Amino acid sequence: MSQNGRLVCLSGPNAGREYELSDEVTGVGRAATSQIVLADSFASRQHGEIYRIDNGYQIRDLSSKNGVYVRGQRLGADGRVWLNDGDEVQFASTRFRFHDPSATVTAPSLLAVREPGLRVEMTTRQVYVDGVALDPPLSVKQFDLLWYLYENRGRAVSKDEIALQVWSESEGDTYDANIDRMVSRVRSRIEPGESEEARFITTVRGYGYQLVLE
Repeated sequence: MSQNGRLVCLSGPNAGREYELSDEVTGVGRAATSQIVLADSFASRQHGEIYRIDNGYQIRDLSSKNGVYVRGQRLGADGRVWLNDGDEVQFASTRFRFHDPSATVTAPSLLAVREPGLRVEMTTRQVYVDGVALDPPLSVKQFDLLWYLYENRGRAVSKDEIALQVWSESEGDTYDANIDRMVSRVRSRIEPGESEEARFITTVRGYGYQLVLE
């Protein structure tokens, strides 16, 4: 078994593909010369880099427009952070899971693993809240909207992006009020209750929405 770290793609056309981090520096971006080529229109040509340092890995944002996110937090311009086994890494709208073969999994850590508060499955078009499937399921448009936010979780998504992705048949010519109503309906299904504080979908005033997992 390889002793190199790996990135497993979780979203987009390359979902399921594994990338071995065997080089001292692994470039990530849309450029064909990148070691990991992103099929992502929101990604920069040279988006980020991953450094192999002794037995560990660091990640860096190359001042990209749409950012690099680690554990849901955007990196500062040219900032570096260490990667831990199981970390979710996001370049623009493309998500990966980092795996470190040198990490030792212990029984206590296994017991600590729990179902995420919100899970969206594209293959079955099913949504799980606290491990329970929504019944009845979301409508087609509601699911498409939630899936786009889920794919881009941790990143503020503009209403223009949402309109282009969810109402593609209208070429993005959709009123903001229609988007707001659809978000409100999705919220009522995945965030039931009287609390005024958003659990998953937060409003970015004057811009759009952001989905944040617990």
